[in-house]
Amino acid sequence: MSTVLKPSIVRNDSQESYQIWPFQPAEVSADGDRNNGGLDLVENPDLIDRVHEATEQNGLRQLLVAMNDPGKSFKTLGCLAGEADGLYYTYIEFTPRDQSLARNEKLIVGIHRAWQDWTDENCAQHPGLADAIHQNLKWEYREFSYRGSEPQFLITMYPRARNADDHRSLISWAHNFLCSVDLEQVRVNYA
Repeated sequence: MSTVLKPSIVRNDSQESYQIWPFQPAEVSADGDRNNGGLDLVENPDLIDRVHEATEQNGLRQLLVAMNDPGKSFKTLGCLAGEADGLYYTYIEFTPRDQSLARNEKLIVGIHRAWQDWTDENCAQHPGLADAIHQNLKWEYREFSYRGSEPQFLITMYPRARNADDHRSLISWAHNFLCSVDLEQVRVNYA
């Protein structure tokens, strides 16, 4: 019996992504996509309707609403959804709401380790499911500036699935983890 190697979270030091949040909205691109700019769904939850990528079908709407609810550990910063090469893909960017925690690189890496352990434990009744989730939901992190503050980290998840319905199933695992994680426990146990 072989064990699938779990992907680790990767640090992305590229300067190609937005380095400052909130970023400015952009005009509709040649492929018909539009960038809404940085929407603060913690302060303005009613703006969820402007996030055209977040649908009930793909599960992003439910995730964004839940992650930005009062009392949660994270806030979302952006997302994208689309189809290419026969796959349905998205990304979701988020950061700890507590900026001191968001500046702790060991904690950021620890969140991913906690995710892997949580997934292994919660998928134990279904052999192979945890490995499939780990292979189809990649994580990376990078530095950015939040509203002009000193640099902190954001995390980006990259789910890939065959279609929007499968994506909703995949993202439901991340939804359950991200909306239940206790960052103080992660700091103590993983950072």
